[in-house]
Amino acid sequence: MRIFAFVILSFVLGADPAAAWQEYIYLDQGFAIQFMAKPQVTTAPYPSTLVKGLRSTVYSQEDDHVLYRMTVVDLAGHTDAGANFLNEAAYNLMREGEVIFNDFPRVYQDEKAVYGVTLVVDRPDGRRVRTSLYYNKGRLYLADAIVLPARGDKDMTVPSRFDQTVRFPPDGRFD
Repeated sequence: MRIFAFVILSFVLGADPAAAWQEYIYLDQGFAIQFMAKPQVTTAPYPSTLVKGLRSTVYSQEDDHVLYRMTVVDLAGHTDAGANFLNEAAYNLMREGEVIFNDFPRVYQDEKAVYGVTLVVDRPDGRRVRTSLYYNKGRLYLADAIVLPARGDKDMTVPSRFDQTVRFPPDGRFD
């Protein structure tokens, strides 16, 4: 009976049982996030008008014509400008197309809270980008879910699921 219920639920939700979201923890980068599969990790320069020569680590994975990406920028030596870096990233994203949604997410509550900003932007190339941006403990975090034109359904809800799984260890570890 349980197997039958699982099959029906999977069919109704359109979920493949093998394609479950899984949390990946990166203590060295100070965050955890869920992906459909182990993400590819690369490094890249991070463009900023505030400071030249910043480097970023990018965790990415594509599934069903949606690119999921977490970019982490280490702002060591520039932590006093964290709010400026966050606002610069949001400003640049806004200029890439039409902003169709914005919100102010929160990770954790009380004194552990980390606040951010979420923007959904329709780009002229047909992509819809949902990005949640956070600044925490000397790092800028950009959680992107980019619905590619080949997907067709830009209103799908899965991208919002991705950026809502971001966690930061309040005391340097996850319980």
